Amino acid sequence: MEIKNPAIKAFSYAGVYVGAVIGAGYASGQEVMQFFSGYGLIGIVGAIITTLMFIWYGSVFMELGNRLQTCSHRDVLEYLCGKKLAFIGDYVLLFFMFGCVSIMFSGGGAAINEYWGLSVMTGKLIIAAMTLATVVFGFSSSVRALGIVSPVIIFSVIAISLVTLNEHYDQLATVDNSLQNLTPTLATPLWWTSAVVYVSYNVSLATSTLTAIGGKEPSLKVLRKAGIIGGVALGMCLLFITLALLSDLNNVIEYQIPFLQIAQNISPLVGILFSLVLVIAVFTTAVTNLYGCVIRFYDSKHHPVKFRTLTISLVALSLLASLLPFSTLINVLYPALGLLGMVIMVCALYKTVTGQVFLKTNAKLQPVSKANIVDQ
Repeated sequence: MEIKNPAIKAFSYAGVYVGAVIGAGYASGQEVMQFFSGYGLIGIVGAIITTLMFIWYGSVFMELGNRLQTCSHRDVLEYLCGKKLAFIGDYVLLFFMFGCVSIMFSGGGAAINEYWGLSVMTGKLIIAAMTLATVVFGFSSSVRALGIVSPVIIFSVIAISLVTLNEHYDQLATVDNSLQNLTPTLATPLWWTSAVVYVSYNVSLATSTLTAIGGKEPSLKVLRKAGIIGGVALGMCLLFITLALLSDLNNVIEYQIPFLQIAQNISPLVGILFSLVLVIAVFTTAVTNLYGCVIRFYDSKHHPVKFRTLTISLVALSLLASLLPFSTLINVLYPALGLLGMVIMVCALYKTVTGQVFLKTNAKLQPVSKANIVDQ
């Protein structure tokens, strides 16, 4: 059943945006440690800057999908960056989205094996089946599913962070001194460049999903609200994780999944429940990336059989790929994805500042008039 209420639509789209970005790496605390908490208290400023960028990026790319009347990230890239870079960027993004689905299947299988004792392959099949079932029924089911599970991730993270801050808030005053005796792994040498790189990497993979949302939704007001709500939610989650890690830095800095350790420090039960949240985060990342890959080629409305066939094929291939050492390929193309994300952000900022808004009609980009836009 299609969602009619504009407010519910905005929150649902925001949930998809959150699901596309937050992922297991985000919720685990490892990325946040490297990009923000590892720099000390100044990392809080970086988290705030990142929040503002999340709000802007989400709103702009959903609106571009609407104004260009497209569900394909390639059309948006071509408009922003030109045909040559769009061609390269299109396939870089597709490779990473496919690779990300494979990694989520692999990581989800490992997590289920570690926390609940099922075999790794059984865990992979569970994540794959959930992902396939969500995407194969189309865009609306993805919106509903992620609109429900994303708040679960956010509220869980914020609740655990608040408990941790209540117990260890006094350590925030001495965290910069403590860092002098610790050796955290930092994403970049400077805290502010880490904030920018973090956004460029995370939202690059979300570009396809954001474009698809904009191409399906006729109301610009709904899209703008969704971008703001989604960006604020991502920023709050990021800020609370950063503060929680800083407040208990000495005890969690050496762990691969530091935020899970924070949850376990509260109680074993909380640790078990948060391990479930991490699996949900794996699921949201797999869904958004799989949907982004498929929608690049076929729309579920106009080509339902091809859409479902490609979805099933990609899930099967992703399961096979999850058995292979994908890490080498990812490590080689990781800088390319970060660079591409930076170029996309700069181009989008230029188009925003100069006010260049166009609508794609008859294979050409034409200036859009207010009559073309549904702004309820």
